[in-house]
Amino acid sequence: MDSFKGVKICFLADKHDLYDDRIYWKMAVPMKRLGAEVYYYSIGPEADEGTTEEGIVFRVWKLKTFSKNPFVNFAIKRLNPSNNYKKLYDACAVLKADIYHFHDLWLNRIGPRLKALPHRPAVFYDAREPYSEDYRSFLSRGRFSTVIVDVFASRVDRWEKKIALSYDRVIANESNVRNEFAKVIGEERAVVLYNYLDRDLFAGDLEEVKAPTDSSKFPDGGKKYDLLYCGLLNEQRGAWNLLEAVRALKPAMPELKVLLLGKIQPPELRGAMQKFILNHDLQNTIEMKSQVPYEQVGKFYKESRVGLLLWQPIRSLKIKMPIKLFEYMAFGLPVIGSNFGHIAELIRKESCGLVVDPGNLEEVVRAIESLLQKKNMYTAMSNKGIEATLREYNWQKELDRLCNYYKIALDER
Repeated sequence: MDSFKGVKICFLADKHDLYDDRIYWKMAVPMKRLGAEVYYYSIGPEADEGTTEEGIVFRVWKLKTFSKNPFVNFAIKRLNPSNNYKKLYDACAVLKADIYHFHDLWLNRIGPRLKALPHRPAVFYDAREPYSEDYRSFLSRGRFSTVIVDVFASRVDRWEKKIALSYDRVIANESNVRNEFAKVIGEERAVVLYNYLDRDLFAGDLEEVKAPTDSSKFPDGGKKYDLLYCGLLNEQRGAWNLLEAVRALKPAMPELKVLLLGKIQPPELRGAMQKFILNHDLQNTIEMKSQVPYEQVGKFYKESRVGLLLWQPIRSLKIKMPIKLFEYMAFGLPVIGSNFGHIAELIRKESCGLVVDPGNLEEVVRAIESLLQKKNMYTAMSNKGIEATLREYNWQKELDRLCNYYKIALDER
């Protein structure tokens, strides 16, 4: 891989934290190892600055919230002349990086200005979410009119695509978002870097991963948890479907152990889930653990048998490609996933799990029982997931492509 010695790269974010898996571990740290001078500027809960153990220079500007209403808050931030986006831009202008690579929607407010800086930097936009569909899927479900949300989302979508004409590359993490940008900015400038597992980051944990070969040791095998859900959990991502499935399984599987690992949003949902767990005597069955540093999640995968992805069939989630799917597979966890989108496509393609209707409780329960009781099925699907990630779904290939895009942009300067 080419050296980036003497190249100054600045990553920017306003919705992702410092140690984000994609920005920090998969992009910033590898580029530092390749000799680049790497900076990470972001907006977060508290102001901070310094240098990480991996040598990444960071600055965080404190997030400002003026109203609980997202539209009012958006308007105030836009009108405020000393907002954080101006501060980010001013800091970037002083830095004079060769490459600016930003990762969140509203940083498009400064993206074209970064591209227009006198030293002619390369600018990359990581379009990580189908943002307009997120608005339609989530905001219209609450106190906001569907019509208002749809108008707002449509305007945001047109603005995002138009602004993108300024950039060297727009990078998506799955094909649907990429294809929408390609219609506006062209096939070559809209690309996909899939958010595959970085095997180097989990090298120690993955060395110990082996699919079960001796069915007589199944399902014990030293695993602490029978079922695992890892990542952000809310109603749309299957919080209640998961709890109902565990409640239904408990009578026939009294020793069942389940781990919910990650953030639960909104905060009041955690309390409601805890009440459900208490009311149905599931305290010794379900463990709820808050988010842990990304580089530590491997140990929980190693302790688990089956990975769950019971997302609901809403517009936004039909588009997204969950990174947890690749992580489950790499650690040999057969996946029980929803019957739509990338989840169903990948599970069926690689035969690494079972596809279910997430709203059909009986179907979900049967799938869990099958994987935890049918030893040959479990072993085959576990092996298929491990083999697929070794063969194809590996971040190193995506990193090589990112480096190539950077080199092309630098040469074009």
